[in-house]
Amino acid sequence: MSKPVIGITCDYDCTMGRIQLSDDYYRAVFRAGGLPFLIAYTGIEDVEEILDMVDGILFTGGGDVDPVYFKETPNPQLGSINPIRDEMEIELCRKAMDRDIPVLGICRGIQLINIAMGGTVYQDLESQWDKGRLIKHRQGAPGWYGIHEVTFKEGSKIYSIMGMRSLRTNSFHHQAICRSAQGFQITGWSPDGVVEAIESVKHRFAVGVQWHPERMWEKDERMLRPFFALVEACKA
Repeated sequence: MSKPVIGITCDYDCTMGRIQLSDDYYRAVFRAGGLPFLIAYTGIEDVEEILDMVDGILFTGGGDVDPVYFKETPNPQLGSINPIRDEMEIELCRKAMDRDIPVLGICRGIQLINIAMGGTVYQDLESQWDKGRLIKHRQGAPGWYGIHEVTFKEGSKIYSIMGMRSLRTNSFHHQAICRSAQGFQITGWSPDGVVEAIESVKHRFAVGVQWHPERMWEKDERMLRPFFALVEACKA
């Protein structure tokens, strides 16, 4: 049986005109039994053809999504945005969802999926969070090290994937989901209540996680489980 082709979004350098990607992502996909396919930013008119070539999509980490996509003006703490990447990935996500192609979002990826499907994010947790005291979400520890707990909703897809009620994850973000998109449920939280996982209740596999499992799997093989789940969904 041939390996499922997993399209992987890359970061895009607008100044240099090049795509770039940490090898952690595509090595994790390959280790999980998928064939990585790096997606170039050629224009939204090519999205349908790209989707014809892949069995699943991995939306990777990176900079902030332009708040124009969820009808907000920029917060003073908004980070760098990339209009070329935003336009392409928003369209890619919406079209993939229309086709019910399996998708996995990591860090920016969970936020991108939520925004594309009609949800919102906190543009900056430290200045906008109003639900109590925040813990640290931009760690100063190595990427493979888990800095805080994430707890999963029992009976959820991510609970089934990870095979446990909670585990320690890394954390590298200043934004997070605020209002979840229609048809999605929040299924993971850090101790302060910040959203760490979402999943669709309408699609066969549409899952997002806020942490970076691709940075952890070589030290903790449990972190390969989201990649295995994506690949298995593509085989189904």
